Amino acid sequence: MRQALELKTGQQLVMTPQLQQSLRLLQFSGLDFQVELMRAIQDNPMLELVDDNQISSETPNSELSYAEVLQQDWDQRKPAAANSEDDDFYPETATSVSLEAYLRSQLGTTHAMERDMLLVDVLIDELDENGYLHTPLEEVAGFFEAEHEVTVEELTVALRLLQSFDPPGIAARSLSECLLLQLSRELSPEPDGKVLACAKKICANALDALAAADMAALQAVTGADITLIRQAHGLIQGLDPRPGKAWSTPAADYAVPDVLVRKINHEWVLSLNQGILPKVRINAEYESMIRTLGKKQESSLSEQLSHAKGFLKQVNHRFSTILDVSRVIMKYQTAFLEEGVSAIQPLTLKEVAQELEIHESTVSRATTQKFIATPHGVFELKYFFGSGVATESGEHTSAKSIQLKIKALVEAEDAKKPLSDSKLCDLLMADGLLIARRTVAKYREAIGIAPASRRKAQALLKG
Repeated sequence: MRQALELKTGQQLVMTPQLQQSLRLLQFSGLDFQVELMRAIQDNPMLELVDDNQISSETPNSELSYAEVLQQDWDQRKPAAANSEDDDFYPETATSVSLEAYLRSQLGTTHAMERDMLLVDVLIDELDENGYLHTPLEEVAGFFEAEHEVTVEELTVALRLLQSFDPPGIAARSLSECLLLQLSRELSPEPDGKVLACAKKICANALDALAAADMAALQAVTGADITLIRQAHGLIQGLDPRPGKAWSTPAADYAVPDVLVRKINHEWVLSLNQGILPKVRINAEYESMIRTLGKKQESSLSEQLSHAKGFLKQVNHRFSTILDVSRVIMKYQTAFLEEGVSAIQPLTLKEVAQELEIHESTVSRATTQKFIATPHGVFELKYFFGSGVATESGEHTSAKSIQLKIKALVEAEDAKKPLSDSKLCDLLMADGLLIARRTVAKYREAIGIAPASRRKAQALLKG
């Protein structure tokens, strides 16, 4: 085989490290960005955190560092008519006791034997976030060494003790057991004995039939009439299928907006949330030292200074891109700002990218896990993208708007004669929307509305 060297010319797109870093910063959520910012400050001594008082008071007559110019640039984006409504949108921190700690606090007040308390403590560690025990007791018994042999019978006793704790239904191994544990506790108000007995039969043997609103199957299992089954259904609806969820969900779960939008002098104005902008700058002492010694003598420090300035430029680019993209989105969604979610217009990544002359992937990065505070609530910027459906007038309306219309129609329907997908389609077309029945079905399913047959059965069950 003959070997030879060939020289070819061609073009190839190569991303520079600076561009890669800029894209990384852009795709970060607000929380991830703060983590990355602190990492950069720890790795580079040229960067330092400062507070607003330092920025405004230190060396007013000296030459401003790049970070200070950057901070001023951000400040200038704040609307001139800002008022008390411009307060930082930081969520209030909230702490809560974990489910494990709550259960162990109850364990400490019991008078059980030390060995039983130890086994309960092990079982607590095996609960999932909803308070269920999915690990078989045989498997838990295998956790212990031979010299500390633990039997399934002992674990069963420990489990019964744990299941007597608050909240009712804790440490259940199935939904059926969870509901039965709650029905076995003292309920307020105290239900009728026949209703309680019927509810227990349903929870033990007919949860699938209850979910499907299969009245014939429910009657076969319980031997009760429709009235009694409806009352039992009402009792079961008052139970908690996830008793541990309240302890695993943070007490305060807020989305901190990156962008704020307000109406000022009859005009919608967008600005960056000043509360999340990083207060970071170049360390003035190090920068002054490098200037005094010269770059050649302190080459490593000079390189770190260069990296720090580049990082700050990338940070500035991140926030300016988010704000620019937000402004274009809201320009298309002015009707939403005025009227609410029902007025959202169809919008694609491509339309925003073309207007800003950037790539669609950049728009995607700038809108994923980035939030905007509007008069109608805080929304992820991604929320405003979606396809549309044509109307008789030649215009288009968004999928979200149609979903709201479908939801309104279903909420207003006669429960005994629910609207089929075909009927919903007819009503929407009468309203000027050119939409197919299968599209109606897709949108109905997307917002969690059951088919007409299921809704009719559920209405019969509720009475």
